[in-house]
Amino acid sequence: MLHKKNGFTLFEVLIVIAILGAVLAIGLPRFNRGQTNIKKIIRELGALSKEVRHYSRLKNTTHRIVFDMEGSPHQYWVEVADGPRLVRSQEKEEAEIKAIEESKDSENKVTSAFRKSDKLLKDGRKLPDSLQIKQVEVKSRPEPITKGKAYVHFTAEGLVDQAVVQITDGKQLTWSLIFNPLTGHADIVEKPVSLKDLEVQ
Repeated sequence: MLHKKNGFTLFEVLIVIAILGAVLAIGLPRFNRGQTNIKKIIRELGALSKEVRHYSRLKNTTHRIVFDMEGSPHQYWVEVADGPRLVRSQEKEEAEIKAIEESKDSENKVTSAFRKSDKLLKDGRKLPDSLQIKQVEVKSRPEPITKGKAYVHFTAEGLVDQAVVQITDGKQLTWSLIFNPLTGHADIVEKPVSLKDLEVQ
Protein backbone atom coordinates (compact mmCIF):
# COMPACT_ATOMS: atom_id res chain seq x y z
CA MET A 1 0.00 0.00 0.00
CA LEU A 2 1.38 3.36 -1.07
CA HIS A 3 1.20 6.35 1.27
CA LYS A 4 0.76 9.92 -0.05
CA LYS A 5 3.66 12.20 0.78
CA ASN A 6 2.79 15.22 2.92
CA GLY A 7 4.70 18.50 2.70
CA PHE A 8 7.26 19.71 0.18
CA THR A 9 10.57 18.31 -0.87
CA LEU A 10 13.73 20.32 -0.37
CA PHE A 11 13.92 20.83 -4.13
CA GLU A 12 10.41 22.34 -4.27
CA VAL A 13 11.20 24.69 -1.39
CA LEU A 14 14.38 25.86 -3.15
CA ILE A 15 12.42 26.58 -6.35
CA VAL A 16 9.88 28.71 -4.41
CA ILE A 17 12.71 30.63 -2.68
CA ALA A 18 14.41 31.23 -6.04
CA ILE A 19 11.15 32.60 -7.55
CA LEU A 20 10.58 34.88 -4.54
CA GLY A 21 14.16 36.10 -4.77
CA ALA A 22 13.72 36.96 -8.46
CA VAL A 23 10.46 38.85 -7.78
CA LEU A 24 12.10 40.84 -4.96
CA ALA A 25 15.18 41.56 -7.09
CA ILE A 26 12.96 43.09 -9.77
CA GLY A 27 10.49 44.89 -7.48
CA LEU A 28 12.65 46.32 -4.68
CA PRO A 29 14.89 48.57 -6.82
CA ARG A 30 11.76 50.18 -8.30
CA PHE A 31 10.29 50.73 -4.85
CA ASN A 32 13.59 52.10 -3.51
CA ARG A 33 13.98 54.37 -6.55
CA GLY A 34 10.55 55.90 -5.89
CA GLN A 35 11.35 56.33 -2.20
CA THR A 36 14.74 57.90 -3.03
CA ASN A 37 13.09 60.36 -5.45
CA ILE A 38 10.48 61.48 -2.90
CA LYS A 39 13.11 61.74 -0.16
CA LYS A 40 15.34 63.87 -2.39
CA ILE A 41 12.54 66.27 -3.43
CA ILE A 42 11.18 66.63 0.12
CA ARG A 43 14.68 67.27 1.53
CA GLU A 44 15.38 69.86 -1.17
CA LEU A 45 12.11 71.62 -0.32
CA GLY A 46 12.94 71.54 3.39
CA ALA A 47 16.37 73.08 2.78
CA LEU A 48 14.87 75.63 0.38
CA SER A 49 12.28 76.78 2.94
CA LYS A 50 15.06 77.39 5.45
CA GLU A 51 17.00 79.49 2.92
CA VAL A 52 13.89 81.44 1.85
CA ARG A 53 12.98 82.31 5.45
CA HIS A 54 16.54 83.39 6.25
CA TYR A 55 16.79 85.49 3.08
CA SER A 56 13.40 87.15 3.72
CA ARG A 57 14.53 88.31 7.15
CA LEU A 58 17.99 89.32 5.97
CA LYS A 59 16.76 91.39 3.01
CA ASN A 60 13.48 92.59 4.61
CA THR A 61 11.47 91.13 1.72
CA THR A 62 8.48 88.84 1.35
CA HIS A 63 8.96 85.57 -0.50
CA ARG A 64 6.66 82.75 -1.51
CA ILE A 65 7.26 79.24 -2.81
CA VAL A 66 4.91 78.61 -5.73
CA PHE A 67 3.72 75.02 -6.21
CA ASP A 68 2.49 74.57 -9.78
CA MET A 69 0.16 71.61 -10.28
CA GLU A 70 -0.87 72.60 -13.80
CA GLY A 71 0.24 70.29 -16.58
CA SER A 72 3.05 67.80 -16.32
CA PRO A 73 5.53 67.63 -14.75
CA HIS A 74 4.53 69.48 -11.59
CA GLN A 75 7.06 72.08 -10.50
CA TYR A 76 7.88 74.73 -7.92
CA TRP A 77 9.80 78.01 -7.81
CA VAL A 78 10.42 81.05 -5.59
CA GLU A 79 8.95 84.54 -6.01
CA VAL A 80 9.85 87.73 -4.16
CA ALA A 81 8.19 91.08 -3.40
CA ASP A 82 10.08 94.12 -2.10
CA GLY A 83 9.65 95.02 1.56
CA PRO A 84 7.27 93.58 4.14
CA ARG A 85 3.88 92.73 2.65
CA LEU A 86 0.55 91.71 4.10
CA VAL A 87 0.04 88.08 3.14
CA ARG A 88 -3.34 87.70 1.49
CA SER A 89 -5.68 84.73 1.21
CA GLN A 90 -5.34 82.22 -1.63
CA GLU A 91 -8.59 83.54 -3.14
CA LYS A 92 -7.18 87.08 -3.40
CA GLU A 93 -3.96 85.71 -4.90
CA GLU A 94 -5.98 83.83 -7.52
CA ALA A 95 -8.11 86.92 -8.25
CA GLU A 96 -4.92 88.93 -8.83
CA ILE A 97 -3.52 86.28 -11.21
CA LYS A 98 -6.81 86.23 -13.13
CA ALA A 99 -6.78 90.05 -13.40
CA ILE A 100 -3.16 89.96 -14.67
CA GLU A 101 -4.04 87.32 -17.29
CA GLU A 102 -7.12 89.22 -18.46
CA SER A 103 -5.24 92.52 -18.74
CA LYS A 104 -2.35 91.20 -20.86
CA ASP A 105 -3.85 92.46 -24.12
CA SER A 106 -5.26 95.71 -22.74
CA GLU A 107 -3.65 99.12 -22.25
CA ASN A 108 -4.23 99.09 -18.48
CA LYS A 109 -2.03 96.14 -17.56
CA VAL A 110 -2.21 94.72 -14.04
CA THR A 111 1.10 93.62 -12.56
CA SER A 112 1.88 91.51 -9.52
CA ALA A 113 4.03 92.73 -6.64
CA PHE A 114 5.76 89.34 -6.79
CA ARG A 115 8.33 88.41 -9.41
CA LYS A 116 10.32 85.23 -9.97
CA SER A 117 13.53 85.06 -7.95
CA ASP A 118 16.57 83.23 -9.30
CA LYS A 119 18.76 83.95 -6.29
CA LEU A 120 17.49 81.04 -4.21
CA LEU A 121 16.34 78.64 -6.91
CA LYS A 122 17.49 79.23 -10.46
CA ASP A 123 14.80 78.47 -13.07
CA GLY A 124 12.63 76.62 -10.55
CA ARG A 125 12.56 72.86 -10.10
CA LYS A 126 10.57 70.27 -12.06
CA LEU A 127 9.54 67.06 -10.31
CA PRO A 128 10.60 63.73 -11.85
CA ASP A 129 7.92 62.23 -14.13
CA SER A 130 7.21 59.55 -11.52
CA LEU A 131 6.24 62.11 -8.85
CA GLN A 132 3.61 64.79 -8.43
CA ILE A 133 2.36 67.28 -5.86
CA LYS A 134 -0.71 65.53 -4.47
CA GLN A 135 -2.02 68.56 -2.58
CA VAL A 136 -1.05 71.72 -0.72
CA GLU A 137 -2.91 72.72 2.42
CA VAL A 138 -2.57 76.29 3.68
CA LYS A 139 -4.17 77.50 6.92
CA SER A 140 -5.74 80.52 5.20
CA ARG A 141 -7.54 78.26 2.71
CA PRO A 142 -10.53 76.11 3.80
CA GLU A 143 -9.89 73.28 1.33
CA PRO A 144 -6.67 71.53 0.13
CA ILE A 145 -5.40 72.79 -3.23
CA THR A 146 -5.05 69.92 -5.72
CA LYS A 147 -4.76 71.80 -9.03
CA GLY A 148 -3.52 75.11 -10.32
CA LYS A 149 -1.02 77.06 -8.21
CA ALA A 150 -0.59 77.15 -4.43
CA TYR A 151 1.58 79.52 -2.38
CA VAL A 152 3.47 79.27 0.90
CA HIS A 153 4.52 82.76 2.06
CA PHE A 154 7.58 83.82 4.07
CA THR A 155 7.37 87.27 5.65
CA ALA A 156 10.14 89.76 6.40
CA GLU A 157 9.47 89.15 10.11
CA GLY A 158 10.35 85.47 9.76
CA LEU A 159 6.81 84.08 9.84
CA VAL A 160 5.69 81.34 7.45
CA ASP A 161 2.26 80.19 6.30
CA GLN A 162 1.18 77.13 8.24
CA ALA A 163 1.04 74.58 5.44
CA VAL A 164 1.44 70.94 4.48
CA VAL A 165 2.70 69.83 1.06
CA GLN A 166 2.19 66.21 0.01
CA ILE A 167 4.41 64.62 -2.66
CA THR A 168 3.33 61.26 -4.08
CA ASP A 169 4.35 58.67 -6.64
CA GLY A 170 0.64 58.08 -7.34
CA LYS A 171 0.86 54.48 -6.17
CA GLN A 172 1.95 53.61 -2.67
CA LEU A 173 4.28 56.38 -1.48
CA THR A 174 3.16 59.78 -0.17
CA TRP A 175 5.38 61.96 2.01
CA SER A 176 4.48 65.25 3.69
CA LEU A 177 6.41 68.46 4.33
CA ILE A 178 4.99 70.44 7.27
CA PHE A 179 5.76 74.17 7.50
CA ASN A 180 5.81 75.54 11.06
CA PRO A 181 4.41 79.11 11.08
CA LEU A 182 6.54 80.45 13.95
CA THR A 183 9.91 78.77 13.56
CA GLY A 184 9.77 78.40 9.77
CA HIS A 185 11.16 74.90 10.21
CA ALA A 186 9.91 72.28 7.75
CA ASP A 187 9.32 68.78 9.15
CA ILE A 188 9.42 65.69 6.94
CA VAL A 189 6.88 62.91 7.60
CA GLU A 190 6.96 59.65 5.64
CA LYS A 191 3.17 59.43 5.26
CA PRO A 192 0.22 61.63 4.20
CA VAL A 193 -0.51 64.28 6.86
CA SER A 194 -3.18 67.00 6.89
CA LEU A 195 -3.55 70.21 8.90
CA LYS A 196 -6.43 68.54 10.78
CA ASP A 197 -4.05 65.77 11.85
CA LEU A 198 -1.73 68.42 13.32
CA GLU A 199 -4.57 70.05 15.27
CA VAL A 200 -5.41 66.72 16.91
CA GLN A 201 -1.82 66.15 18.10
